Amino acid sequence: MAIEPKYRPGQLVEITIAGSRYVALVKSSSRATHHGKPAMLQVEWTGEPPRNYQVEYITEQGLKLVK
Repeated sequence: MAIEPKYRPGQLVEITIAGSRYVALVKSSSRATHHGKPAMLQVEWTGEPPRNYQVEYITEQGLKLVK
């Protein structure tokens, strides 16, 4: 049984890395196909990205929904 992603395309999510807050738009999501593997999200960072990529695939770990 695949694990469904927690977030859907079009939602804004946030993560805090080393004390800095980053916000991203979820562009797509994919299920985890193996037990123990996290679901993956393709996100587009708003503002300054945490790495050198404006769009990248990340796991759902540490993400929160922006309200």
